[in-house]
Amino acid sequence: MGIVVLFMREYRFIFTYGFALFGMFFGAGNLVFPLKVGQMAGEYWIWEFLGLAMTGVILPFFGLFVIKLHKGDYYSFFGGAGSLVKFLLPLFALSLMGSFGGMPRCITVAYGGIHYIFPKLPINVFSLIFCGIIFFVCLKEQRMINMIGKWLTPILLIFFTTLTILGIIHVKELKEVSSIAPSRLFLDGLIMGYQTMDLLAAFFFSSFIFTQMRKALPPEISDTDAIRMAIKSSILAVLLLIGVYAGMAFLGANFARLIENVKPASMLVTIANHIMGNYAALFVSITMIIACFTTIVALNNIYAQYLCSLFKLGQKHFKLVLLVTTAITFLLSLFDFDGIARFLVPVLEISYPSLIALTIVGIFVRKQTKIKVILFYGVLVITLLYKFIMK
Repeated sequence: MGIVVLFMREYRFIFTYGFALFGMFFGAGNLVFPLKVGQMAGEYWIWEFLGLAMTGVILPFFGLFVIKLHKGDYYSFFGGAGSLVKFLLPLFALSLMGSFGGMPRCITVAYGGIHYIFPKLPINVFSLIFCGIIFFVCLKEQRMINMIGKWLTPILLIFFTTLTILGIIHVKELKEVSSIAPSRLFLDGLIMGYQTMDLLAAFFFSSFIFTQMRKALPPEISDTDAIRMAIKSSILAVLLLIGVYAGMAFLGANFARLIENVKPASMLVTIANHIMGNYAALFVSITMIIACFTTIVALNNIYAQYLCSLFKLGQKHFKLVLLVTTAITFLLSLFDFDGIARFLVPVLEISYPSLIALTIVGIFVRKQTKIKVILFYGVLVITLLYKFIMK
């Protein structure tokens, strides 16, 4: 009987934290880029989807895994490339995903869903209300994990499973044909996977989840067992992401003409409305808001906690820092999705290759700091030369 109880407890943790990870990853770009992959690739959508899966799912899993090897300490991981990287890279990555990129983008996508129903609702009013709710939810970390893992993620999965099944039934034959070569589509998918920023997020989500799981587990559970459970949670999240992305890419390919002139933030609700009827609009909008909400509350909490640690402010100033990060997010959310993307894309194209190299070598080489430093800076220099001189 005791073995059964332990087994049930372990898998309750794995599913709760695996669902939480999925919800944290599944935000703004994840609601848009898989659809764009299908839209651009047509009948060859599987090729571009594979590229997206490589940089948008598989690489983030490596990021989750490598931080688990460091027992949730991302400073230890980044420090492998030198003291300068240890200081600058977390600040750069969290700022890019946080108030200066990822979080405002989440709000523009959430607004794209609700704007479909209430076209007269201005984005500044929506964003102000949205940011206010986020601020209060971020004040309690464990409550946030339980809410995402136990309630919000199952809603997302039910919706996307239903939408994909109805889409398959609705479309009997794929008529959209792409003239682009499969190899080029695969490369386009790789670049689009950068824009999800999920590799950047993986380092910090992994640390956050491992820390929260370690707090929730009984003291007698060893670090080795905790790491094993955390890796299983990560695998569950990755499998869910691949399944949902594949379904969305399929929908984007089949309904490419329907969303041809639709803004990125409104693509999903347009397809769902076509498949499920006018009554689906409200449900779809709520689902999009939930998806963006689960990501932004995680990012905002992690970003504010990091800034408190960086500037040695302590927990007593956490609320103030959280208020500042939320306020900056509100201001930048007044730009649309494409406006934010124009800033993010070149930055990600430059920074991602060196991060990928550091992640992969970090899995296989734990203590050879010199190799990591040479590889990280070498790849960064090559990327810069290619971007600004050779291209």
